[in-house]
Amino acid sequence: MFKTILENSENSPIDQKGATFLLKKSHQYLQDLLVDLDSKIDSRLVGTFFNLFMVIQTFRNRPMGLVISELGAYICGPSHAPAGTKRISNLLRSKKWTSKIVDAFLFARTKKRVKELEQKGKKPYSFGMIVELKNQKVG
Repeated sequence: MFKTILENSENSPIDQKGATFLLKKSHQYLQDLLVDLDSKIDSRLVGTFFNLFMVIQTFRNRPMGLVISELGAYICGPSHAPAGTKRISNLLRSKKWTSKIVDAFLFARTKKRVKELEQKGKKPYSFGMIVELKNQKVG
């Protein structure tokens, strides 16, 4: 669903700059992971992964948690919520991939970002160091 919107954004008569920007940046960020997943699992599940990522990113600040049936409704539309739920279930149950693929992707992105910061002469801090620095300023 979101990938289709991204692909058709240039032909859309409605100007949705913010939404298109978010979709493009998310797709750009996940590109390497999507290619890796595409080599391991069915391309329909890769699309479900991207859609699920977008739904969670969009609705993550809701006061109540998202249940899988609600996620399914956001992915396929309210009238096709059971189909969306099944797609998510198929993605999560697939034995052809594990969370380690996502972990490796995130670790590689982090290493790349740290290297970029170091090349710019900036010092990347860990969260613990930031908290420590804030405590020193307050006290």
